[in-house]
This record gives sequence, structure tokens and C-alpha cells, in this order.
Amino acid sequence: MAAVDYVSAINTKGSGLNITQIVESLVEAETKPKVDIINKKIDEKNLDISALGQIKSELNTLNTSLVSLTNVSKFKTASGNVNASLSVVDSSKAEVFSSDINVSSLATPQTLEFTGFALPTSTTGSGVITIDFGNWIASDGTATDTDSLFAAGTSVNASTSLGTPISHNTLGGQVTISTSAGGNQSSTSFTIVGKDMAGNNITEVVTGGGDGQTVSSINVFKSVTSITPGSTVGTGTVTVGHSASTFGKNTAKTSKTVTITQGSSIATIANNLNQISGVTASVLNKGDGTYSLVLRSDTGRNSALRLTVSENSGDTGLSVLDTTSDNNTHQTTAASDAELTVDGVSINRSSNIVTDIFEGYSLSISATTSSSFRVSSSLDEDTSLENMKTFVNAFNQTRSLLEELTKSSDVPENRGPLSDDVMIGVIKNQLNSLVNSKLNGFGSKDYYASSLGLQTARDGSLSVDEAKFKKNFLADPNAFNAIFISSFSSNSAYLSVTSDSTIKPKSGQYSFIFNSGNSTATLDGLAMTSGTDDNGDTFYASTNGDATGIKITPSQTVDSALVFYGESLVEKLNKYTNKLLEVSGDLANKEIEFNQDISDFNLELTDLDTVSENLEKRYKKQFTAMEGAISSLKNTGEFMTNLMESFNKD
Repeated sequence: MAAVDYVSAINTKGSGLNITQIVESLVEAETKPKVDIINKKIDEKNLDISALGQIKSELNTLNTSLVSLTNVSKFKTASGNVNASLSVVDSSKAEVFSSDINVSSLATPQTLEFTGFALPTSTTGSGVITIDFGNWIASDGTATDTDSLFAAGTSVNASTSLGTPISHNTLGGQVTISTSAGGNQSSTSFTIVGKDMAGNNITEVVTGGGDGQTVSSINVFKSVTSITPGSTVGTGTVTVGHSASTFGKNTAKTSKTVTITQGSSIATIANNLNQISGVTASVLNKGDGTYSLVLRSDTGRNSALRLTVSENSGDTGLSVLDTTSDNNTHQTTAASDAELTVDGVSINRSSNIVTDIFEGYSLSISATTSSSFRVSSSLDEDTSLENMKTFVNAFNQTRSLLEELTKSSDVPENRGPLSDDVMIGVIKNQLNSLVNSKLNGFGSKDYYASSLGLQTARDGSLSVDEAKFKKNFLADPNAFNAIFISSFSSNSAYLSVTSDSTIKPKSGQYSFIFNSGNSTATLDGLAMTSGTDDNGDTFYASTNGDATGIKITPSQTVDSALVFYGESLVEKLNKYTNKLLEVSGDLANKEIEFNQDISDFNLELTDLDTVSENLEKRYKKQFTAMEGAISSLKNTGEFMTNLMESFNKD
């Protein structure tokens, strides 16, 4: 639609030109080239943002593949019994092995039954139930005698151990300390060190008694290592022995309490008990018109339950659930350990899923056996090769996209949208660099991905030389670890090396030095902190320097050794891609930069709109003035013509 020339329409005596159209053409001629340039830049930035989105999506896909390939197993397991399965749980620790096993008994939970309830809604009174976890000692033939741990009439000297206890395989009782007649040890603190019935290290301080008195430990001890008086001692000798107990607490499991309110049904009590880890409770319809409250513990002889009830005054009846004196009355199944023979050696475990017989493996048993069967693990080159191919395909797909988006060409239409972007070029080069970099920390030898037949073409794509892979995989399986399995290790069989935190150490070799004089340790010259784990074993942890995150647990004294941490290639790549994809990572920042560019370009367009408006106003003002001048000249001409015509008439 043609622009309406209102100026000329109103001023009929003007130039007769379409002023509005002329003004618009002039403004467009001056601003359109600039607008076109800016819009082209916006289109290019939108293409850049779209390309970034493709890269982020592809890196997420690569990341998923890398996670699935992290710590993949290089082993093939086998079992000669359908009721026993072997699986790899830590590929970095697993080794090829073969072993013969016989299962004589399975681990069972303790089952308790409280009978005689008319309905699930039946009530039992209110109060507090305390649940302890441990071992019902008398049920397994443990010693129940009472005798001395030290020679009668043992002298007490300040800060000096009473000596070596008389040997007992299992005490199964509380430690007793009797002061001789005429003596007084009530000012003496005796520190008792030993193990509880579950084998956990425990320490208890017991204050001695007066003239002829006997004091007892609170804990039930399976064995005693030492008893040492404090710096202040009283008078007289002591006789140290033990008194048999019926229940020994497992100090690794914390006692729990449940408050039962007035009017609570056995169904409510079962629900409350189910909230406690290590307890399963249910209400069972017996089929004879009655219901039972049934409790089950975790498997293992040291996971059995002891219920101690404190009733509320005026609302009695809850004590029917107390088992402190009548455990056998309610026990339908005793808690027991699994018992196995492994290569002729008898062992017992608290669970039917055993993870500490073969390092790096889990053995799951579901039935006893009448004879031994073999479990084994061997290198699985076929599956390992497939994992390598999966890695190569995932990497090549990502690299192909990066190549396409950063492609350079003398023909602009053939260039990738990010061909001039330095950061994306750096990402592409860094991925290539990681694949071809040295992989150390897998023992004293350094590895490269090429060690397993990985080849890099001129265009950066990867391929696998299958013959070389199979040959080197069987010759040195550590090369596979370097690509897929991060690992902690040592050249000493007596050092267990693990991770101590979410912080990963730097890949490499570290020197461990132990000072037996003051029981301190260093790693690469930096002091390590010491502690005691749940099993009572002393460990040393590195908390500073490149080795931060390494935890070392000696099984015996090791004066010096080498310790290694190797970060696998797939984990290196995974860590790098995760960093790129972070909310504040390089790609996110680049996208913010591109969006800011578009925002700036839109501001320039807005400024050009203002410029156009000002130009239009200026041109219209100028053309309006011109029309006025032309109109004035026409009026003057008409006046002169009329005047001359008037003169001629006269």
C-alpha cells in the first residue's frame, strides 16, 4: 500500500511530490544496511547458541557412556554350584583366582514370637522398650565359668599393666575386680582393653572397690588384652576374674528405644519396631483364632535382639515383650553365622552375602552343600574388547560433532557455526590430549591408551587394533585398569590402600614412611593423621598435598613402601565433561556470552529505531519548509499574474 502524502494533500499548491514516500525512502536508505548487518549478527549468534546446545547434548550422551564404562569388570566369574554366585564388586582389587568351598550352614536371623493375642488391635499396656543387639551367649556353648584372669592376689602399681591375662578363648562375661580384705582400691581407675562378643575393640574404665568388695565391668568381654591401673592407686592386692553372662552386646550397633503410648495395639507396636534398623516386626495370624507378634533380627549371631521393658505405672502389660530372662521361651530361631570351608580353612560370617573372603568379589550363598564346589574368576577378553569398542564409538561420535561445528573453509557457507570460537577449539583439543596422555599411578609402570591397541587417526578419530588389544590385555591386565578402572594400590601386601574422602588424590606414586618409635606416618614427606576404624584397626589418612584422600590401613608394621593412585582415562574424561557441563562451566558461560551479544544487538536495533524516528522528523520538517516556500512562490506568481492582467484591462 502506497504511503499517503498528507503534506501534499493538504498543501495543494506545493511541489506535487509524494513527500511521505520520499522521506521514508531516505530514512530506509540510511538505516536499513545497518539493520540488516545487526539482524545477520543476531541470526549467527542464534546459530551459535543452537550449536552449543548440540554440544551440551552430545557431551551428556558421552558422559552417560563414560559412567557406564567406569570400573567395568575385566573378569568372568564361574561357580560350580547353582546356590552360590560370585560377582565382581571392585574391579580395582579383584584378581584371577580359583577356590574350593563347602557351605555347612547359612547365616540366620533370630526370630522371636510373642503369642496369644486375640486380635491385631489387642493392647499390651504402655512404657519404653529398649532394644540391644548382640549375642545370646548360653545358646552357643560359650564358656559360662567364673575364674581368674590373673593370679590371685595381684599387686596394683600405678600406670602399670597387671600383666598378661590367663588364656581364655572366650570369656563370655563381665570382668570382676575384687579387692583383698583390709585393702581399699576405691581411688583406683582400672582401664580394661579387649573385645566384645562380636569381636569389636572396646575399652572400659572401672573404679575399684573398698575393703573386700568386688566391682564388675558393664561390658561383656569376649577377651581381655590388658588391665592397667591409673596414676592413683589404693592399698591391697586384687583378684581379677570374670562372671558369666547370658547376653553380650555388639558395641558396633547402637541400642534403640521405642516409646509405646497408652492404648497402642500390637499392630502399632510392630509398626514402631519396624522403624528401627536391624529389626523387622509383623503381626501373624496363627489360624487358630490367635495372633502373634513376630520379630526378626538381621542375620548373624551377633545381631540377635534383647528387649528390655520399662512399664508405665498404672498401665501394665507391656512386660510380656521383655526377653531379658526368658529369651528361649520366645525364640523360635536363634541368630547364627554362615559357616564355610574355603580351601580347607573354616570361616564364619554374619551374612550370606560375603564380601571379604576374595578381595574385590562378593559371594552369595543360598543353600548348604554336601561337598565342596569350585568358584573362579578369569580374564574376559571378549567383553573387555566390547567395552573398548563402546568407548571408541562414544568418543568418535562426540568428536565428529565437534569437527562438524568447528569446520573451517574458504567458502563461508561451508564453515561450521563455531569455526572461529577459540574455546570450543580448546575443548576439542583437550579431549584429544586426554585420550593420548600418560596414565600413571597403576603401579610403577606408566601406560597409554595405545598400550591396548587404541589408535588415533589424522582426523583425531579413534579405532581399536583388536589383535594388539587381546595380546596386551592378557599380557598386562593393568593396562585395562588404566583406561577403565581407577585404583589404589601398594607394593606392600600388608598395606590396604583406599579412598578416605570425596576428594580424589592426584594420580601418581607416593612414598609411605612409618616411624615405629612414635607410631606416626608420612606420605611423600607430609604428616598423615591417624585414627581407628569400626574394626578397631589403626589407619593413616593424607589430608594435604597431592595425596589428599588416600587412606592406608596396615595389617602389620611396614616401615616403608610405595603407594599408588591411578585415575582411569574414562574417569579423567568424565571429570572433564562434568566440569564443562556445570552450571557455571565454560559452556554455560559461553551461552551467557552469546545471549548477551544478542541482547546488545537488540539494543542497537532499538537505537536505530530512535535514529529513524529522528531522521523522519527532520526530513519531514525540511520538506514541509520546502513545500511552504514553493507554495509562497506560487502565491506570489499568481499575484503578479493577476496584477498584470488587471493592468492590461485598464
